[in-house]
This record gives sequence, structure tokens and C-alpha cells, in this order.
Amino acid sequence: MELTRIGEAAGQRQTPEDLRRREDSKAANNMVTPQEAKERGITWRVAPPEPQVCQFCGQPIQPQGIVLQNMVFLWRPNVRCTCEKAVAYWQEYDRKQAEEKARKEDEERRRAMQSRIDRLLGNSGIKKRFQQRTFPNFRTDTPGRQKNYRVAKEYADNFAYHKAKGDGLYIEGTNGTGKTHLAAAIALQLISEGIPVICKTSSDLLLDVKKAFDNEGVTEAQVLDAYKKVDLLIIDDLGKEQCSDWSMSTLYSILNDRYEDMKPTIVTTNYNTDGLINALTPKGFDNTKIVAIISRLRETSTVMTMAWEDCRGK
Repeated sequence: MELTRIGEAAGQRQTPEDLRRREDSKAANNMVTPQEAKERGITWRVAPPEPQVCQFCGQPIQPQGIVLQNMVFLWRPNVRCTCEKAVAYWQEYDRKQAEEKARKEDEERRRAMQSRIDRLLGNSGIKKRFQQRTFPNFRTDTPGRQKNYRVAKEYADNFAYHKAKGDGLYIEGTNGTGKTHLAAAIALQLISEGIPVICKTSSDLLLDVKKAFDNEGVTEAQVLDAYKKVDLLIIDDLGKEQCSDWSMSTLYSILNDRYEDMKPTIVTTNYNTDGLINALTPKGFDNTKIVAIISRLRETSTVMTMAWEDCRGK
């Protein structure tokens, strides 16, 4: 018998929801109305309260007593009738309560994540020059610019939807076409809404990890974890960093974990696919990891191509 129980436990692991239902079931079996207590010979020290009246059907709702060792030690007023209107009302009430609880938990998670980012990395990484790169001041004077603006703005406006799907953006194009501007605009909008975002060049990202080697208060694993778990990671200028076996492995570790956990990532790059593979692969090394990184980024992203004349300084 004991072996059977062990096998069942190993094969049917109890989830928190299973345990909650089990406790609710146990509690329900130990709950009685005053009439049920009398019929079962259960005594009480404190008299039960008067029945409530259902606001929908007008019928009395009997209080329920919690039984311990054949005695009611606590009476609970029962305000939930089983009539159709009452059931519908309380279902909607419970739904709203659950939504509010989830909202508060998400806010707390966001605050904790942002606090962690600030502690480990100093800030979200948007440098002073790009802190004014917002959606309103992005130039939309050509059809191509208008199209890419709409894609980026839609992404920011509907981030919760894209986050749930693990969708990102892959922004490729030549210098001075507004790739970083749109990436920064997305980051600034989401940060203003309280959403944790890290927006850094790939070089700065790798530098943050290296700094942890000499920082007694912060470990490499903690920095990597922040990059892997932040709600949105934006890597600007992917391919400009100095490539090495370490940098290739570090980028792969971060981006592969985010891919597997369905965490959205946005990248900007000046290279086409083949050029980026060459830029990220160290000389003499196999490019399998880099090919996998780029393939997964493109697979889970809307690809935006921004190839027109450099507009900086004009």
C-alpha cells in the first residue's frame, strides 16, 4: 500500500490549484448550517447569527458553521445564494476580483524588475541623446517611413498582446534611417507606462556582463538573468560589437533563453542576414550558434527594412 501511494505521488504531482481545491473540499465537508448541525448532533458555544436575505430572490441564506471535533467553533455569515441571479452576480464579482489581484501582482512584479535593473545595470540604458527620440518627432515624410512608424507604434500601443505571443521586431537597414529612433520611441513609451525595458547597444550589453567579473556586489549570473527576464529587451546596433567566442556564447545564452521563454526582443542592425552572420561569427569559429540566434530572432519578429538615404543632419 505504501509503495502504491509513493508511485501515485510520483506520477500525479499536486499543483497549487489541486491543493487549494482539496482544502476547499475539506472545508466544505466541515461546514454546516444550524439545521444540519442539529440533525447531526453537533453542538455550538455561540449561537448562530440571523440568516441573511438574498438581494435577488428574497430567500433566507443560512449561516455556515465551521466544525471541529463535533462542535461549531465559528459561524460565518453566508451572503451567497444559489439562485440564478445570485450565482451570475458572484461569478462576475469573483472574475473582477481575480483581475484586480492579477493587475496588482503584475504591477508589483514590474516594480521589482525595474528595481532589479536599476540595481544591477544602473538604468534601462537609453542614453541622453536618444531620450528625446519619441514617436511624435519621428519623420514620416515618405511612404517607407510612414509604414515603419505605423508598425512600431502599433507594437508599443499593443505591447501586452505582443508580449503574450513572444513577438519582437527585427529592424534592419542602412545608417541614419531612424532604426534607433523607433526602437527608443518604443522603449520610452513602455517605460512611461511602468513596463520594464532594457534598451542598449550590443556592445554595452556585453560590457555590463564583463563589469560583473570585477564587481563583488553583482555576479555575472545576476546580470545575465536581468537581460533574460526583462519584459522587453532592445539590442541596438547588433553586429557592431567586437566578436569573440565569449561574446557569441553570451549573446546566444541571452537570446536563446528569451526565445524559449517567449520573451519579446527587438534588435536593430545595419546588416542584412548574411552580413550579420559574418559580423557576429569570430574568425575560425563555426557559425551555428549565430545562425540559430538570427533565425530565431527573425522567426519571432516582424521584420522592418529601413533602407533609404541617411537623413541625419538634414
